[in-house]
Formats: sequence, structure tokens, C-alpha cells
Amino acid sequence: MPDSLWPQLRLQADTEAELVEKYRQVYLDTYVRDHHGKPIVLADWTGCAYRFGAYAFDHAFTESKNYRTGGSVHDGFSLRRARRILWIKEALARSKGTLQRYIQSRQSDRGYQKKRRILVVVEARYVIVFNDPQRAGKRHEFVTAFPTDMSYLERIKRQSFLAETVSARKPGD
Repeated sequence: MPDSLWPQLRLQADTEAELVEKYRQVYLDTYVRDHHGKPIVLADWTGCAYRFGAYAFDHAFTESKNYRTGGSVHDGFSLRRARRILWIKEALARSKGTLQRYIQSRQSDRGYQKKRRILVVVEARYVIVFNDPQRAGKRHEFVTAFPTDMSYLERIKRQSFLAETVSARKPGD
């Protein structure tokens, strides 16, 4: 199974703090606001619109050794996740590979049910998570994106509903 359908972004910096800021800027410029300061709206093949908040970077591109028992606190910046930052846009565009869209309900930290949309790029074992909108007409909210292993993908299959499987767009699609 290939490690990557798309190239990984390999930025360089003198310090980790500078490197984090470089990846943050890529995230902001690609997903949050365009060069005119207007919000960027991305949609998937179903026409579903997505919102990427500026502060989502701090959660999405960090990781924890044990997220569930760590009180949802991440340990630090994840270069492994950040190098794949542009893959989110590629997945939404269905540029390559096979994508599976799952629907999942989870209990939030506050005890209510939260509905999620999970996109899985099968060949790359790459997962992108969005929270469903709280109100009709709003966009899905980006939560995180990360490469994973087969055991985590099996857990998604057990705990979620597979809504569809699609292949890469063909020219004219």
C-alpha cells in the first residue's frame, strides 16, 4: 500500500517554533482566508461545504500519545500530520484514490450527541474529521486530519455508518 497518493509538504526552518508558524501559514492561506481576507469555502463531491477555523490548526496538527485518557489534551506539534496538510484539499476534490464517507455519532465532553462526517482516503489510510453543523444551512466544521493504521480504520468501520465509497474524479466529472 503506498504511503502517499500526494506529495508531502516538507518545509524548513531554524527552530521548531518557526516551522510550526510556517505550516500554520500554509493552513491559513489554503483553508481559512484568501489573499483578500475573505473566508475560503471548500466543498466536496456532494456539494457539502466546509469551514476551517483558524484555531483548528492547534488541535488538528498536534497529537497525543493517549488522546482518550489524556483529557483531550495534545502533547505537541506533529510533523507527521503537518506534512500532509495539503491532502485535505486533495481529498475533498477527489483528485486520487478511493474515498469513503462515514457518519458517526459521538458523545461530546458535555454529554450530548454530536454528529460527525469522517472522510477516509483508503489507499493512504488518511482520516479527515468534520463536525456536522449545529443548524441547517451552516457548514461542516473541520476538526482534524491524520494518517492512521488499519486497527483505527477498523474501529471507524465498527463505530460508524458507511454512507458512500467513491473513486477519484475523472476528467469532466
